[in-house]
Amino acid sequence: MEHAAIRLRLAFIDPGLRKAPFLLELRNWLTPDVESLYWSQRPIVRRYMRSAGVAMHPRPDLDLTGALELSDAELRRAIGDKEMALRPAKALRKARRLLAGLAAFIDGERISAIFVWNGSNLRGALAIYLARQRGIPVIHAEHGYLSGTTQIDLEGVNAASSVCRLARAGLVQHPRDSALDATLDADIARFKSGQNMRNLAPLPPAELRRDRFARLASRVGFWLERRVLPYVNRLSVPTIPANRLPERYVLLPFQVRSDSQLVLHSPHYGDDLEAVVRELDQAAARIDPELRVAVKFHPFELPLVQLAYRHLPRRYPRVCFVSGAPMNQLLEHATAVVTINSTTGFEALLYDKPVLSLGRNFYTVPGIVECLERRVDLEATLRRTLSIAPDTQRRRAFLRFVRAHFLVHGGYHDFSEASLRAVASRIVDLLTVTQEGMVASPQAMLRAVA
Repeated sequence: MEHAAIRLRLAFIDPGLRKAPFLLELRNWLTPDVESLYWSQRPIVRRYMRSAGVAMHPRPDLDLTGALELSDAELRRAIGDKEMALRPAKALRKARRLLAGLAAFIDGERISAIFVWNGSNLRGALAIYLARQRGIPVIHAEHGYLSGTTQIDLEGVNAASSVCRLARAGLVQHPRDSALDATLDADIARFKSGQNMRNLAPLPPAELRRDRFARLASRVGFWLERRVLPYVNRLSVPTIPANRLPERYVLLPFQVRSDSQLVLHSPHYGDDLEAVVRELDQAAARIDPELRVAVKFHPFELPLVQLAYRHLPRRYPRVCFVSGAPMNQLLEHATAVVTINSTTGFEALLYDKPVLSLGRNFYTVPGIVECLERRVDLEATLRRTLSIAPDTQRRRAFLRFVRAHFLVHGGYHDFSEASLRAVASRIVDLLTVTQEGMVASPQAMLRAVA
């Protein structure tokens, strides 16, 4: 989309350790339209900031004696639903000082817009609250749902993203397009081949690899998260290999406990995944005694949470529990997929599998997947999911829309010119939309990402 030159000061709020190098490099691709500033209290991220030569915010000498005057009720609203649900005492204890520091940064640096990853954690939620109070646009980002992609949206991520509003307006279908279909088929083939979505290649620029301590911390963190944690979790609960799964099974992917997807967008079950196992197993047995439930544990769950699942194989002997099997292989052989709102529900569309969603996400659109309206209707909705063939053409039109308009083909895993240019271009386009006062219009949002 063509856009007029804009001069804005964009603040990246609390970038994570693995995302910080990409977001710092992004400043060189946003100019001259956008000036990038960075706010983080994370020591390793601040080392990256120092290596990049950017100003350090918050400043160590910042005076916060005049904390914001805010009622307790308003403070809770600023903190947001996730932190108030998970860590209310800690959030309330820290929020006033954080809010004062963020307000001093936003006002003192004349910030025009903010960028947050997800935005449901404490610092992100507080920054969003301040931005809304000041009429400042918020750009939200999150992992994408196709290989090498990112969500970047003005309204939120996942179930809070603009695509959900566009779906209600009937704008989530894209007609046949030979070039688009070819790229979509290539994305699907990459997923089915088992390609990792977030390989770090190519590497960050040399200036962002200068700090050896930051590099070591990043590599150790990646090794612990991506190598050690899945291995520990596989040993925590008795599981079976994928080749011992029954011929017919409903795949239930576990999600990370206390994740925003479960805390904010799971109205029927919250994060009580055992309740899902119990009720889904009962429903499957009544529908067909030969139909089994296969639970795929999340590889990056916290070890203490994973240990708490040790009793599940004994308590639910009909259920098959798997851990190390690749998701693409499990999806290929699944009869259907039942999920609260995980990425796997979207990935099942790539295999054109029947999908039942128990929560909310951008893909939980009637006609694309079956959606549970009431918990007591689980069995009836599962029967319908198993008995009615998916609308392949409608799903394909939905996937085209997501590929063409919703997901950005780049992200922090990829420092190539194409990746950096794609992310920077989407940010500038969205900021242009806000300047033109078109945020409330679905048609305008569609223009912004077209």
